[in-house]
Amino acid sequence: MPAPFNLNHLVLIGEGCRRKCYRTADSNLCVKFYRRPAEYTKKTTWNVRFHIFLARYIPYFNVNCHEWRYHQVLRRRLPDDLFAAFPEAIEPVYTRECGWGIIESLVQNADRTPVRSISTEMGRTQDQRLRQRLYKEAESFFEQLVEHAVCFYDPPNLMVQWTATDTFRLRIVDFEPRCRAFVPGLSKITPYVRSKVRRRGSRYLKRLRETYAGVG
Repeated sequence: MPAPFNLNHLVLIGEGCRRKCYRTADSNLCVKFYRRPAEYTKKTTWNVRFHIFLARYIPYFNVNCHEWRYHQVLRRRLPDDLFAAFPEAIEPVYTRECGWGIIESLVQNADRTPVRSISTEMGRTQDQRLRQRLYKEAESFFEQLVEHAVCFYDPPNLMVQWTATDTFRLRIVDFEPRCRAFVPGLSKITPYVRSKVRRRGSRYLKRLRETYAGVG
C-alpha cells in the first residue's frame, strides 16, 4: 500500500460524475479521486453514488485501480506510438478520507495550457484544413484502437495536445477499461472489445462529420 497522499495545495482542473481531477503541487502531475459525499451534485445519480460507496475503499470495484492495472498491461503489449497516447506514468495513491485514487503525469500543451477535446478544438477554429487534419487523426487513431483491442469506450475523452504552434498529437487522459456491461468480464474478450470500440468510434466520427460539414 502506498504512503498516504497529501491533500493540501491541490488545484481542481477537471471533474466528471464520479471523479474529480486535481493538479498537484508538482505541476507535472495530477491526481484523481472519487467525489466525496459533500461534493455530490444533481448529476450524481443514486446508482453512481452506490458505485462510489462500493468502490472508494475496495480496489476490485475502483476505477482508479482498474486504470492503473490496465495501464501496466498496455505498456507491455502496445507499440510505443500508440501507448504514447496514454499518460506516461500512473501510480495508485490512498487517503483515509478519499480512498483509492491515482496520481499520473499531467497531460498539457507545450505552453502549459490545458488540453481540449477534438470536438472543442474543431469548434474553436474556422480553418477547414485544421478540422480535416483533426478528423483524419481521430479516424486513424480509432482504427489503431480497434486493431489492438484497446478498452477505450469514451471517445469525447480523446484530447488534442499541442506540442508546437502547428503540431499536435492525440492523448487519452481519462479511461475506464472495464465497461459497465450487464455481463462481467466482457472487456477481456477481444472480439467484443474491437466491436464496441469500432461502434463507439464510428458514432463519434459521424457526429463530427455532421457537426462540421466538409470533414471526413
